[in-house]
This record gives sequence, C-alpha cells and structure tokens, in this order.
Amino acid sequence: MDRKKKLQINTSVSLLYRIITLLYGLVLPRLILLYFGSETNGLINSINNFLNIITFLDFGVGAVVEATLYKPLSENDSRKVNQIMTVAKKHFRKIAYVLIIYIFFLIIIFPRLTDISSLSIWSVFFLIVSMSISKFAQYYFGITNEILLNADQKGYIQLLSEIVVIILNLTLIIALIVAGAHINQVIFFSSLIYLIRPIYLKWYTSQHYNIEIEEKVKSNPIPQLWNGVAQHVAYTVQNSLNTIILTIFSSLENVSIYSVYNIVTRGLNSIIHSLTNSLKPFFGNLLANNEEDLLNYYFDKIEWFIHTVIVLGFSICVVMIIPFVELYTSGVEDINYYAPLFSFLLVISQAVYCIRIPYNYLIQSAGHFRQTQTSSIIEVVINLVVSLLFIHKFELVGVALGTLTSMTYGTIYLVLYLRYNILFRSIKKFGKQIFVDIITFIVIVIIGIKLTSGEANVMLWVLNSVSLGIIGIMVIIIINSLFYKKNTLYIVERIKRKFKTKF
Repeated sequence: MDRKKKLQINTSVSLLYRIITLLYGLVLPRLILLYFGSETNGLINSINNFLNIITFLDFGVGAVVEATLYKPLSENDSRKVNQIMTVAKKHFRKIAYVLIIYIFFLIIIFPRLTDISSLSIWSVFFLIVSMSISKFAQYYFGITNEILLNADQKGYIQLLSEIVVIILNLTLIIALIVAGAHINQVIFFSSLIYLIRPIYLKWYTSQHYNIEIEEKVKSNPIPQLWNGVAQHVAYTVQNSLNTIILTIFSSLENVSIYSVYNIVTRGLNSIIHSLTNSLKPFFGNLLANNEEDLLNYYFDKIEWFIHTVIVLGFSICVVMIIPFVELYTSGVEDINYYAPLFSFLLVISQAVYCIRIPYNYLIQSAGHFRQTQTSSIIEVVINLVVSLLFIHKFELVGVALGTLTSMTYGTIYLVLYLRYNILFRSIKKFGKQIFVDIITFIVIVIIGIKLTSGEANVMLWVLNSVSLGIIGIMVIIIINSLFYKKNTLYIVERIKRKFKTKF
C-alpha cells in the first residue's frame, strides 16, 4: 500500500473516530449533568485535567520518537527501529511508575483545592484511582505501540481499536446509569473497559513487527530525545491549564460551564484533527526522501483546504454554540450556562489553534524541536500570566483571553519559522489566506445571526445548522473563486466526479 493510499485510509478512519468521540463526549456529560449534577460533572472534568498533568513527564518524547522512526521505517532498518523502541519503552514505563506516586499525592491534595458538597472525600479518592487505571496501562505498555503504528502510517489500526472500546464503554455507562449505579461504579467499570485497547495494540505489534527490546542500547538512537520538552509542555498547558486555574481560583460550577462549551469547541477541533492526523507521517516520508518540490506542492493545497474547513466549521460554531448549550443543559437548573462572550472567545481561540496544525506538523516532521522550544515556553508564560491577571475579575472570560492570546502568538511564530527555515515560502501566502479567512468568517456569521434569531428546539437547531452549513459552503465557493480559483474548481470537479461515479 503506497503512502498516498495510507493517507486516505488514515484520514477516513480518523474522521470516523473523531465523530464517535464527539458523540461520546456529548452523551456522557449530559447523563452526568442530569443524574449527578453540575458539581459532579465539574469534579470529573477537574480530576481528569489534573491527571493529564502527568503527561508533562512525557517531555515531548512521543512526538520526537515518532519523527525519529520515519526514516528507519522507510528504509526497513529493523535494528534502528528496535533501538528506538527500546529507549521509548523504558522512558514511558518510568512515567507509569511516577504516575502511581502522583496519584497518592493527588488523593491528599485535591480535596484541599476545592469545596465538594455532593460527594464524600472517600468517593473522591475512589474516583481519582479509578480514572488513573487506563492512564497507567497506556504508559506502561500501550503508547509505544501506538507511536510505532502512527509512524508507519498505520494509525487506522489503533484508531479502529479505540472506536470499538468507546462504543463498548458508552453502552456500559448508559446501562449502569439507567440501572441507578453510583458515579464511582460508573467510572470504575468505564476505566476497566479501556484496558482492552493497550492489550490489543501490544498483541497486534507483536504479530506484525519483529520488535526485540534490547537490555542496553550503546549509542543514542534518538539524538533529539529531550528537545520536544517545551512543545509538549505548551500542548499540555493549553489542554489542561484553564480547568486547573478555574478549579483553584474559581469553582467547580465554572469548571462545569467551561467543560460544556468545551465539548463543542474541542469536538470541532477533533474533527479538524481527523482530517489532518495523517499529515505528520506523510510529511515525514516526503522529507525523509528529500522530495522538496513535491512537499511544497502538497503543502500549498493542504494549507488552503485546512483553512477553508476551519472557517466553515468555526463560523457555524460561533452562531450555533449558545442555542446548543441552552438545549444541552435544559433540565439542569442548579447553575446558569449562558455565557456569550466567553463562548465567542473560546471558539476563536480554538479556531486559531487549528489554523496552526499544518505548520506545526511539518515542523515536527522535520524534527525541529530544539529550534522551536523557546517560543513554546513563551506561549506557556503568556497563557499563565494573562489567565491569572484576569481570572479574579472576569473568571471564565479571563481564562479564555489567556488561551486566545497565547495561541495567537504561537500560531504566528510557527508560520514565520516555517517560512524562514523549512519551506521558504513568501509570507504573503499566509497573509492572503488569513485575509480571505476573515472576510468569509464575517459574512457567514452575519448571515447566521439573522438566520437563527429567536428560540430554538432540537429540530430547528439541526435545520438551522444544516441551512447555515449549505449557505456557508456557497459563501466559501464564491469568495474563494475570486482569490483561489484553481483550488476551488479542483474541489468542485472532484465532488462532481464522485457524484457521477455513485449515481
């Protein structure tokens, strides 16, 4: 199977995975809100984000290992692959052991950070331990196999296993909640289901790869092993910091509000990632074979496509997120979930984050971790400082401002770095793309606001979303026909051919 075919399969399976994950992320919090309340929902989200802090100890090694594997896999150098996998396994098992220590620390410190009225301290202890089970299994014997498959453009294997586990997990959770199970029982059995995936990945790689873990590796097979630290810290902070700051300096109720809006933005973020998830190994393969002209050709098309999809998705999201949250939290009366300014800032910050995806992936595929680590540290500092400055006065809006400011800086830096160090493209290309993005975004949002005014039920919300999506596509075609005529005609012709083939 050639690399282009693998890219198509990985993209399709990744999209399916993100859709399943999005549905899971919609159903589970809704059930928790209805059956256990906003405080419990906020508590679970808070614990999960505190547990994610342990990924700091990954130190970005995962991304560096994947980038290092591209060349030996393309050259079938099994000895080098074995050495890389040996170093990676030892590193991640150390993280698994540290996780055990961290769990005990979290059990002691977490109840002191926030007030919890709906559950006893022992219930909170049990929740922390239960939610840690799958993470321990992931680091102890799952993550290295996942990295290997991704680097070999076989990410679809591990994604299909994840889809099966998610479906099994959701089925079990619904059955337990409807049967009247306690939240501790629900989370515990949910964590046990997730053990299936790392066990399966271990079996699959043992059957399809001749991996031999060496006791000692004489030379370092991963020369940039620690150079992904800053990038990884920045990623972890962007994913967990807001919830942690709200937990410490605000309330679990605000954590719950943040998590509900985040369902939508992170869900859309996940769909964008599903369309781009296979780009790193694809870029890596082109770089490993020194196909620079072909890389530039593909990157121009990929950049335009990703920007166009982001503008369509997030412009619709800006308009439809408030009515969605109102419908999603109907029947939940303990707190008010209406937060228009916060929702706008959150959506824009996620859109800016998604825009950086192709630039970031290409930089990582090229192995430029050390060169870009200073900017990642600055990004973290910006997020922390701005969030802490505004959290007391603006609460949810304050943390959203911190995220938006840091993500804007990080995206601009990556674009400039790519221009001056890897692709040497004119910065005017990015400027033109952003100009088209902003015009298209504003037009779709204005039309959407006029289209969706008034109260909505579920059916009306769906109809409005579909209508706005169709209008948005028409707006994109019209505007991009003026600025990117070749790309627009290419996509339209491909869609026409697909329909002719099917019908």
